[in-house]
Amino acid sequence: MSSPIARRLFRERCQFENPIYNYTPPFGELRALKRAAQRFVGPFAKRAGEGKASKFAAGDFVRVRDAEAIRATLDEHDALRGLVFTPAQWESCGKTFRIETVVRRMMDDVGRMRAISRTVALENVMCDGPHGDHGCGRACPLLFRDEWLEPSAPELAEKPVYPRYARVKPADEILATLDRNGLRDGLMFAPEMTRYAGGRFPVYKRVTHASTTAWRRASAETYVLAGVRCLGESLGRDGPCHRGCGLLWHKDWLEFD
Repeated sequence: MSSPIARRLFRERCQFENPIYNYTPPFGELRALKRAAQRFVGPFAKRAGEGKASKFAAGDFVRVRDAEAIRATLDEHDALRGLVFTPAQWESCGKTFRIETVVRRMMDDVGRMRAISRTVALENVMCDGPHGDHGCGRACPLLFRDEWLEPSAPELAEKPVYPRYARVKPADEILATLDRNGLRDGLMFAPEMTRYAGGRFPVYKRVTHASTTAWRRASAETYVLAGVRCLGESLGRDGPCHRGCGLLWHKDWLEFD
């Protein structure tokens, strides 16, 4: 799986599928083959449509309902209509946030595109929890059903403080760091990342670990930038994906303030 031919054959469509480390045999290779098979079948499968829109819109301010009210909506698996209210989300109860995006279709953890209804992602509510030490390391937004939210006022929203900023280098400088497979130390530079070239963004965190097929420490100094999301452009006809995963940035692609 580490040969150039294999990497070209099983090229990831998005960074969520990019492990940023060598596959661990045999299970890592088997999972990579499974993903490759799903990508091969994808063009012949029925295209997933969009779920019903949320009653809220991007830019609205909402309050996450109290824990007691949310528990009343959950089944024995802590889920509502199949979406789990994760342990990291309880910290957000009672707080006000701005809606980042309305989620109507997304790629799930095994690479299948699915419709999803009456669901949104909130700004600064990530899967890694309030202290940045949970989740898979990619700082993706957590998803909230409409039933877990209620309208709120902008002045009640908490404003994050970022002590460090970084400027994304020009696209031609970044491309010069990539090998013939479009990677830098195994990290994929997704084509849509060029839209952020030259921009200055807050540094959300340094990634110490990430996971797809297995848990591994990042093989190079890697960062997530606040507000910089995958838009699913690299999925082509299978897109768009509204999941909004955090994009991973190699240190060589950034200049820090």
